[in-house]
Amino acid sequence: MAEPELHYFCKPTALRPVAQPVEFLTAQALVADEPACKRLWDLVSTQFRTRGKFLAVWPGVRFVAVHRDPEGRADGFLLVNAPINWQIDYVVVCAESRGQGIASALVAETANQAFLRGVPYVMLTSKQSLRPLYEACGFAPVLQEPAPGPITSPSG
Repeated sequence: MAEPELHYFCKPTALRPVAQPVEFLTAQALVADEPACKRLWDLVSTQFRTRGKFLAVWPGVRFVAVHRDPEGRADGFLLVNAPINWQIDYVVVCAESRGQGIASALVAETANQAFLRGVPYVMLTSKQSLRPLYEACGFAPVLQEPAPGPITSPSG
C-alpha cells in the first residue's frame, strides 16, 4: 500500500536561513545547462518512475532551484510551477548527496524567493513521512475534514 500523501502550504512572511548554496534559475536557464538537464532527467526517471507526470508538469515549470556538489555537478533539484501561487512539483536529490540538508536548502530557498517576489502561497503534495522536512521550512499540512456521515433528520 502506498504511503499517504499530505498537501502542504506556506505563506512566506520572512527570509529563512539556508544552510547550503542554492541557485534559483528560470527554467530556460536550466535548459541551457545540458549536464544538469540530463542529471535531472536521470533522477526523475530512476527515483520517481513518473516520466509521464514529469513531461506533463514540465511545460508549467517557471523556476528550478539547483544545488551543486563541490565539483559543480547538479545533485539536487526543485521544480516550481508558478501561475500566481507557486506549486512545488518535484524535490529530488542524488542518492550519494542525501543526508546533507540539500532538500531542506532547496525548499527554504524556494520559500525565500517566493517571499522576495511577493508570492502569496507556496504549495506542494508529498509523502506524510516528509512532514518534518517541510514543517522545518515553514510549511504546514492542510488537514482535510473527515467526510460527513449520512444526513439524518432530528426525528430519526
